[in-house]
Amino acid sequence: MLRQCSKLIPYKRNLCHGRLLSASLSTHDNVRIGCFSGFWGDSCSFAAQQLVNKGGIHFLVGDYLAEVTMSILAAMKSKNPQLGFCPDFFEHLAPVGPKIVQKEIKVVVNAGGLNPEMCASKLSTLLSQFGLNLNVASVIGDDLMGKDIDIHEVKKIPYNTMNCYLGAEPIACALNNGADIVITGRCVDSALVLGPLIHKFGWKMDEFDKLAQGSLAGHLVECGAQSTGGNFTDWHKISDFSNIGFPIVDVQPDGIFKLTKPIKTGGLVSFGTVAEQMLYEIGDPQCYALPDVNCDFSNVSLNEISEDEVEVAGATGTPPSPNYKVSATYIDGYKATSMAPMIGPFAARKGYVNAMSTIKRCQNIFKKNGMGDFEEINIEALGSESNYGKDMSSSPAKEVVLWSSVRHKNKEALNLWAKEIAGAGTGMAPGFTTLLGGRPRPTPILRFKPFYFPKDLVDVKVSNAKYHPSSVDYSSVQPSSPSEEVKPDSDEGSFSYKLEELAFLRSGDKGNSANLGIICRDKKLYEIIDRKITSDVVKNNLSFLGEELEVKKYCLPGVGAFNFVLENALGGGGVASLKSDPQGKAIGQIFSEFVVHGLKEKSHYLSE
Repeated sequence: MLRQCSKLIPYKRNLCHGRLLSASLSTHDNVRIGCFSGFWGDSCSFAAQQLVNKGGIHFLVGDYLAEVTMSILAAMKSKNPQLGFCPDFFEHLAPVGPKIVQKEIKVVVNAGGLNPEMCASKLSTLLSQFGLNLNVASVIGDDLMGKDIDIHEVKKIPYNTMNCYLGAEPIACALNNGADIVITGRCVDSALVLGPLIHKFGWKMDEFDKLAQGSLAGHLVECGAQSTGGNFTDWHKISDFSNIGFPIVDVQPDGIFKLTKPIKTGGLVSFGTVAEQMLYEIGDPQCYALPDVNCDFSNVSLNEISEDEVEVAGATGTPPSPNYKVSATYIDGYKATSMAPMIGPFAARKGYVNAMSTIKRCQNIFKKNGMGDFEEINIEALGSESNYGKDMSSSPAKEVVLWSSVRHKNKEALNLWAKEIAGAGTGMAPGFTTLLGGRPRPTPILRFKPFYFPKDLVDVKVSNAKYHPSSVDYSSVQPSSPSEEVKPDSDEGSFSYKLEELAFLRSGDKGNSANLGIICRDKKLYEIIDRKITSDVVKNNLSFLGEELEVKKYCLPGVGAFNFVLENALGGGGVASLKSDPQGKAIGQIFSEFVVHGLKEKSHYLSE
C-alpha cells in the first residue's frame, strides 16, 4: 500500500516570480495550512490524520520547541551525537505518509531541534523504506554553540544551548527548491506558517503588512488546539474535547485569512477563542518583534463570518531589527519536588507543619556536614487555594496535595531531603497518605537567558539550495506602545460582576515573565474596563506572585482588549521555577474572579 503511493510531487516554475510552486496551486489561490502540534508532547494519536484527511490543507505544520526543550535535546545529543531532535515527529508523520504524497501536502516542522540534518536524514531513510520518495530539506545555522560570541555577559556563563530564532525566508527557500518536507531547528514558531506563505504567494521581504498578517496566522495556530477551544474561558461551551479540531488558516494572497477547523470535529472557533490566542504570550502588541517583521496587532479585527470561521485582518508591519533574538540556557544547580496527599481536618496546616519540619531536619544535617543551606523553598497546599494569595478561602480544607519544592547547589543534599520526606508518614502530623510518584529525584535547574546577536554574523544554510537572505533595510529603532494613561474612575451603577462575566482571559509565559490578556465580551465594556483595571490594580491583586512583580499595561482597541505583562512573576519560569504553576497558565483563571464594581445591569453592555 505504501509503495503504491511512492512518487515525487511534481512542480512547475512560475516565471513571473521565479519560484517553484506546487502543481496544484497558483499564486491566485488561497492556501490552507493546518497545525498538528503545539509542543513536544502534544497528542500524536489523531491531529495530523484529522487535518490531512478532513482539512483540505496544502501545508501541514508542527511546532515542537520551547526554550527548555533545547536543553533536554542537548542532554540527548551529548549522550548520542545522532540524537538531539524530537523523535515524536516520526510517530506523527507515519500514519499520514501515503496521504501527504497522494494529496501533495507539504510538511514544515521545527522538530530538528539541535540536529535538523540528522532528523532529515533519518526521516528520508524511513520514508524510502516505505517506498515514499520525498524531498526532505533541513535548515541549519541557528546553533551558536562553539561560536565566538563577543558579548561580556554571555561569556561569563557556561551555556549548554545557544540558538537564534531564525525567520521564515530559509523555509521558503527550501520549498522554492522542491522540498516536500522542511525540518528546521530553532526558529520563531510563526515562521512555520509564514515560510509557506512567502513561497506560495511570492511575497517580498519588504512587504511588511503581508508578513505581519502571515505571522499572525502562524501565531494563532502555533499552539495547536488553543485557538479552537483549548484553554478557553468558556470551557463549558466546548463540545467534545476528545475530538477537538486542530486549527487551519485559509489565507488569501493579500494576507487576510480565516481561521477554522476540520468539519465534524469538536472544539469551537469564535471571536473569543481566536482573541484569547492572539494575546497569548505576547508583550507589546504594537511591537511583536520577529526576525522578518515587527508586527502591530493593536488594530486587528476579528469577525465571525460563519460557524467555526473567523476572519482576521488588520495586522500591520514595520522593518525588523538587524539582530536575531537568541535563546540560551544554562544549568544553575538542582531542584526536587514532592507531592503528598494530606487528608483530614486542618489538612493544609498539618501539611505545612510536616513540610517545614522536614526542611528543618535537613538543614540541621546540612550544617553538620558543611553542605550549605537550601537556596530556595516553596511549599503549597493545593486544594486550600494557596495560589490565590489574600483571596484564598478562609474555610480549612480537609483534603490537599502538599507540593514541596526545594533548590540546592548540591545534588546529594536533595537526595538526602528526598529520603527524609517519607518519615512524615509515621513521625509527624497525621493525614499523610503516600508520596505521589514515589521518592522525588533531583533534576537540573535550566535557566533561560535571551540576548541579541547581529544577523549578518549568522550563517544560515538550506540543505537543498544556496540560501542568500534578501536585502532589507533594518530598523535600529523599534516601535512601542504609548505609556499607560490612567483615567479617572467613576461608577455607572450599583451592580458588580466577576470579570469572567465581562471578558475572556488567557495567560501564558515568556521566561520569568507572564502575560495576562483580557478581552472584552463587547466593545461597550472597553472604556469601562480600561478605567477600572489598571496596571496597579493587577499588581495589587496578584502581589502573591512575588515581591519583585512589575506590571505593564498595553491596549488593543481593535478587538477591545488589554494585555498586561507581569515581569518577575514565575519564580524563574519553566523548569527553573519551584512553583506549581511555573508557566503562568492559571493566572488568567485566578484573575477571572476579580470583581468589577459600579456597573449597570450586565444586559446593558452585552449583546445576546
